[in-house]
Amino acid sequence: MTDWIQSVAAPDAVARVVCLPRAGGSARDFDRWRTSLGARIELAAIQLPGRLDRFGEQPLNDLHRIAEEVGAALTTLPPRPYVLFGDCMGALVAFETACVLRRLGAAPPACLVVASYPAPDRMRTERRYSDGSAEDLRKRLREVGGVPPAVLDEDELFELMLPMLRADFEAFESYRYRRTDPLPSAVHALVGAEDPYVTVADLDGWRRHTTGEFTARALPGGHFFLHESDAAVSLVRDLALAAARSPEPGREG
Repeated sequence: MTDWIQSVAAPDAVARVVCLPRAGGSARDFDRWRTSLGARIELAAIQLPGRLDRFGEQPLNDLHRIAEEVGAALTTLPPRPYVLFGDCMGALVAFETACVLRRLGAAPPACLVVASYPAPDRMRTERRYSDGSAEDLRKRLREVGGVPPAVLDEDELFELMLPMLRADFEAFESYRYRRTDPLPSAVHALVGAEDPYVTVADLDGWRRHTTGEFTARALPGGHFFLHESDAAVSLVRDLALAAARSPEPGREG
């Protein structure tokens, strides 16, 4: 199995869920999803370089390149109906990965589920942190959350993680949408009802990027609602099972 994909053998699986983590996150973010998805769905969590078991590798700061690598890795998997899920920065990576798979001639995902991020063609106007001071980045991470306090509180640990964190922030802060035809896959956009950074209205732009079904909905929780309840994984599980019942076009390779 490629280093990019962490999955557990699921011989009885009828569908696959491919998960892309937020900035500063890892494949481990989705560990608890394995039980919730059940034996009939294979979880394929993407591990970006520069963290955990890939700590010794150079982290990537170009989101388009990340998507190219992820797309190429996914084409090595056995064909199976699948759903692409992206959390925050992972939503952009999921979208660009779907575009890469289309260029490679691979079958598209049955659907794209994007969480806590506006549409890819909306210009980002917020302040940049990737090229600022380490302390500014640490302060921002404290405000937003998502990085364990132990990492932010311990200077040596934070310094070890800093190259990866800067690379992730650079990836989404420097991202520029490249005009392309809408995807054939359905797009389901999610946000936490109490998210202070993204609203349901912000999700509406994703509608332009699909010729299929589009939905936008708020689920209980804040910016990291994904880890506050099982609402998101339940929805993704249902979509994956639906893909298995109607396997076209959701097959890779």
